[in-house]
Amino acid sequence: MTEGTTQEPSDVVEEGPAPRRRTWRERAKPLLSHLTELPMLIAAAFVIAVLIKTFFVQAFFIPSGSMLPTLHPGDRVLVEKLAYRLREPRRHDVVVFEKSVFGEAPDVPWYQDAKNFVRELLGLPTGIEEDYIKRIVAVGGDTIRYAGTPRRLFVNGNQVEQPFIRGGRDRFSSSLTSNDCQRLKMQASEGGCLVPAGRVFVMGDNRGDSEDSRILGPIDEDRIVGRAFVIIWPIKDAGGL
Repeated sequence: MTEGTTQEPSDVVEEGPAPRRRTWRERAKPLLSHLTELPMLIAAAFVIAVLIKTFFVQAFFIPSGSMLPTLHPGDRVLVEKLAYRLREPRRHDVVVFEKSVFGEAPDVPWYQDAKNFVRELLGLPTGIEEDYIKRIVAVGGDTIRYAGTPRRLFVNGNQVEQPFIRGGRDRFSSSLTSNDCQRLKMQASEGGCLVPAGRVFVMGDNRGDSEDSRILGPIDEDRIVGRAFVIIWPIKDAGGL
């Protein structure tokens, strides 16, 4: 019987051709592809931000102390815009009004408009007080009176507690009685003034330093931008309103 032979496995590995090094054009192609997509991504993000700002939520910068102690100058709040499409405004809501409520905003160059728009998206100040934030104290159909020393708020003949006003009491700010109704284009009623249907009467929580409905009259509901519902800045004061 013939003994077969076995062949030891070879330790030599045949190598294929060395991989070709990519040219700089080939290496740059993925980067160029990403750079080409970047403007489209930025444009899409901007469109989404505009839609959110227009229809859902917008950040606002607080420029003055008219809402102290609830809101301080420099605070940023989020304002939701859907609530009043589903329900009527309510007393005690903190709301933002369009800049045209108390007079038209001055004309500015287009590039300043664009800059202000971007700053508004971020809830940053735009350099001028374009919007107003106040608290609703009475709605359409309510009779409101604000008088006495210290001042007391009466709505439909009932005294309303005001724990949110600065200092807990208001001694000397502008009052509101039936003597003021004609000036404010409101109807006198029960010693106070009747808020017309479709309007709201607003005041600042810092009653002594607030240009509000006691001076400018009730505000049309259509002018409400939305309801402020949370403070987002500064972080230490973050929380619901």
